[in-house]
Amino acid sequence: MKVQSTTPFDLNTYTHSQQRTGQAAQPTIISGKFELSHDTDTVEISNASRQLASSDIVNHAAVFFGTVQINESLERLLKSQSSEVKEAVYGIIQSNLITDVTDEDQRSTLLELGLTQAQYIANNYMKGNQATEFMTTIRQIGAISTTRTINPETKQIQYNTPPQRPVGAPEDYVDLNYMMRKFQPQTYDKLQDAIINNKDWSSILQNFAKQASTNQAWIKEYREDAARSADNMPIQNRFEKADTTSLSTFVHAVKEIITRTDSPNNKLLIDNIEAFMRKLKPEGKTV
Repeated sequence: MKVQSTTPFDLNTYTHSQQRTGQAAQPTIISGKFELSHDTDTVEISNASRQLASSDIVNHAAVFFGTVQINESLERLLKSQSSEVKEAVYGIIQSNLITDVTDEDQRSTLLELGLTQAQYIANNYMKGNQATEFMTTIRQIGAISTTRTINPETKQIQYNTPPQRPVGAPEDYVDLNYMMRKFQPQTYDKLQDAIINNKDWSSILQNFAKQASTNQAWIKEYREDAARSADNMPIQNRFEKADTTSLSTFVHAVKEIITRTDSPNNKLLIDNIEAFMRKLKPEGKTV
């Protein structure tokens, strides 16, 4: 399955004005798919690699860009952390929050475990406001994960991202891309078509901006959406009371909770917490 966000182009006048005035460009979200010139990939595996047990393998997680704010927050909070902690955090996002798992019960349980793993990171590697901001950011990603839908025709996975405010933009900044998609989806489709086919998309955007600036009902609903960042989080989390004193006690506590539950998801969860442990475990040391 292909995964895409709902923001294929940066349509925000703030970002474009920054580029025109020569100021430092802000990061933008780009989604889409790569067209490959071949149908089959081949991988050569050495004899030594073939001898590795699955428990010795650590997969490197992809970096997640949910919104500009999420990306900026994660980069800043993890800047001084070790490579192991960074891998663990992005592993949580990839394996527990934004996943390709199709079973809803499995996805829900992985989300609970991922939030608990993130809390272990916050408790053991961060302090004060840093830990609070980290958990807020992780919960925002978790909230995005609950908006997942699958296009029945293309089978593409899509997530709805909340309104975005570029780093450095004023507090009253309005994400026109989000507003158009929400309140005038047909205009949004026209805009996408104009951009793709190199037509006059700027007039479509400017006309919508004028209309949106005077529509108080739209603005009110937009502000409410922007403030509602993590309302879809699970109310109960079966793992939230796991002891986070040390990695060994944490993993042991989580495994005990898993084994007390007679669920077909147990192996998936055990594999998940062990992968988390391998990312954080210092090489050559026991947990």
